[in-house]
Amino acid sequence: MKKLSILALAACACAAQAQSSVTLYGVADVALERVKGATSATRAASGQQQGARWGLRGTEDLGGGLKAVFLMESGFNMANGASGQGGLLFGRQAYVGLAGNFGAVRLGRQYSPMDDVAGLVGTKVYDVLSVVPIIGNGDYNRVNSAVTYLSPKLANTTFQAQYSFGNPRPAGDASPNYTKQVSVHAIHENGPLTLGASLMRVTDDNATAAGNQGKSAALLVAGYNFGTFKVTGYYDQEDKGTETMRLYGLQGAMTFGNTTVSAGVAQAKNVTGLASAARDNAKLYTLQASHNLSKRTALYGNLTIVANSADAALGFNSPVAGKNSNGVQVGIRHRF
Repeated sequence: MKKLSILALAACACAAQAQSSVTLYGVADVALERVKGATSATRAASGQQQGARWGLRGTEDLGGGLKAVFLMESGFNMANGASGQGGLLFGRQAYVGLAGNFGAVRLGRQYSPMDDVAGLVGTKVYDVLSVVPIIGNGDYNRVNSAVTYLSPKLANTTFQAQYSFGNPRPAGDASPNYTKQVSVHAIHENGPLTLGASLMRVTDDNATAAGNQGKSAALLVAGYNFGTFKVTGYYDQEDKGTETMRLYGLQGAMTFGNTTVSAGVAQAKNVTGLASAARDNAKLYTLQASHNLSKRTALYGNLTIVANSADAALGFNSPVAGKNSNGVQVGIRHRF
């Protein structure tokens, strides 16, 4: 009888484990780079192809097609060991939710829907959407206290809607709605064609000025994969100061076995958003290569050149208005 009881308990334990899973994962990524801005510098830089991180993700089968899901992800600097995202323990993501045939609902710190669409173009440090400070891949690529709904795939299209309660503000604060935002996206993938669109509205983007200093942004992406060659175009516009910043670009990527080489060009207009800045435009040129040594490990190289007009200051290493800026790097990335 005791043997039967022990076997029964063991079977129950195995069944419970089969219904739940927790995975430890991460990325180790470091590059050597030479950057030119206010001055030139040679340095080691962390997380250039993918942000260095470690995390835990898991699911529990609740039955009837319903699952509990969670993810906690911590960023860090491979060059000096420091915590990323301002020292937050799980600064990259920290959420819990439910998933099923209806889609998924998540609560916590999460990527914004616009960041997902930006990812169709590229959000690496040397990518255009990172060099140009668009809000969907900048201040609001991750948002706190967010409620997110992710739809199942419908006609090859997924939808996402998110509301963020922002950072708590003390009673009587002049900017009670600071960092609150609502955003949505739709991503359509049908064979070689990929389309993405996202809208974001930040209720108040200024922590000191009384009342709501709102900001809106829109991002459109279209890509087509011809097999070994893929072309992607994109357009972004958003409130910036008293004017509207606009960014549009085109990039192509060619794959040769385990190696992918890409090149792109982009134009940014009104990057300061100030009416007094008559010449605040910039042109950006990118050249990138990545070679997979295995499914987990890759070598990569990136070159980005920014040509600033008189009032624009985009680029690397504290760029100077009216001066060109550039960066070149080679690195290694390993996923575990």
